[in-house]
Amino acid sequence: MAQREKNNENKILANREIRAKDVRVIDADGGNIGVLPYFRALNLAQEQGLDLILINAVAFPNVCKIGDLGKYKYDQQKRQHEQDKKTRENRIDVKEVQLRPNIESHDLNVKIKHIKEWIGDGDKVKIVIKFRGREMANQEVGYRLIENVMSEVPGALIEGRSELQGNKLIAILAQGKTNEQKK
Repeated sequence: MAQREKNNENKILANREIRAKDVRVIDADGGNIGVLPYFRALNLAQEQGLDLILINAVAFPNVCKIGDLGKYKYDQQKRQHEQDKKTRENRIDVKEVQLRPNIESHDLNVKIKHIKEWIGDGDKVKIVIKFRGREMANQEVGYRLIENVMSEVPGALIEGRSELQGNKLIAILAQGKTNEQKK
């Protein structure tokens, strides 16, 4: 049901599918012809060998354009693809790395390597240090671990401050501004 509604929402109405008494017509070159009765506008489009395409169904009277329906659909898809591409480019992901206070050095180095890659790509990294049982008594170990990670990752800054939420110590790292980025 939801898929059908989505298809109807994206459907482009043209020619006989348009249900309006009067329409505002725009010619193929983008010039405004004016408000015409629907059938007169349809005949005008067919005389030119083109389609009458509904552009804005919300406006009163509805706005229609005389043009090639296939070309119009292609342009709409291309415009949508460009818009989607732009939103994907500007998106910043938050990656998460989970650590324990007594992590081995090799395991920590592997995690730091991933953090460097993600920070270099412009993503943010959420570091979560989980404490279990008696480890909660030595929370300073977690803070030192975050400082160790910060010293190993050049150009990373902590957003806000490290905070303890229950048995988890959380810090969010982001790429810091370098001299090249400030210019």
